[in-house]
Amino acid sequence: MKVTVIYNPAAGGGREALLYRFVAELERLGATVCQYHTKGPHDATDYLKGLADQGDCVVAVGGDGTTNEVLNGLAAGVALGVFATGTANVLAKELELPKKPEQAAQVVVQGKSVSVTPARLNGRRFLMMCGVGYDAWVVNGVNLGIKERFGKLAYVQSMLGQIGRYGQSHYRVEVDGRPLDCFSAIITNGRHYGGSFVLSREANILRPQVQVLLFQKQGVRFLLRCLIALLFGRMERVDGVASLRAQRVHIRCENQNEPIQADGDPAGSLPAEIEVESAPVRMRVPALFDS
Repeated sequence: MKVTVIYNPAAGGGREALLYRFVAELERLGATVCQYHTKGPHDATDYLKGLADQGDCVVAVGGDGTTNEVLNGLAAGVALGVFATGTANVLAKELELPKKPEQAAQVVVQGKSVSVTPARLNGRRFLMMCGVGYDAWVVNGVNLGIKERFGKLAYVQSMLGQIGRYGQSHYRVEVDGRPLDCFSAIITNGRHYGGSFVLSREANILRPQVQVLLFQKQGVRFLLRCLIALLFGRMERVDGVASLRAQRVHIRCENQNEPIQADGDPAGSLPAEIEVESAPVRMRVPALFDS
């Protein structure tokens, strides 16, 4: 088995010792390993697109943003593996991927493949989610220096700083052609958000559809109710939160400078065209993963 390992040294403040253990276990299991250390944003995508032979599997070693970059450079027919060393690691939680490097390597070589269908946001692929409104403001407002030193606390700081803005922007959304309105929106492929929090119990990462959550009431009190509900996995029970399945979503706003986030990183600005792809990606998961 030939494995290409893409390592982001900036993710999670750097985890080189874990990388060495991960690669050593891959090689012990008989894999031929090619390594590449990224040098900046989009470097993983560019490197993979220029690689003539990506092997049997490309493994993203980093956070959800690193996996997103690898996904966008992944060749057709090549499996995608993840060894999560980032801050939130939402995809790893969704797919029940182990944290220890030796176990993560075993998943790549000895695990199984499941089909996960990405979606595209304005032509760029994402695996887990994208969002506009409060969700995107938080991601765009994260202080990278604080994130590097303190991890998830950077998101908490940004969340607190952005609360007062909620409800100031109004979004027009079309969900499979159905017109709706909201003050924030999250389009998700999976159930989890921010790590271990359950955002949507209706979502299923193995289903070729996205789950669209629309926040349709204004006011800071409503937003706080939603944040509390997120802690208990009850977001979809909040009055004023609509949850719908979809293949295609279009979002626009009078303010065209409104930001978007995708897989936890800034992803441009509105308008947004989101469409589920027709072909899935093979992802390596533990042999006991319930598929």
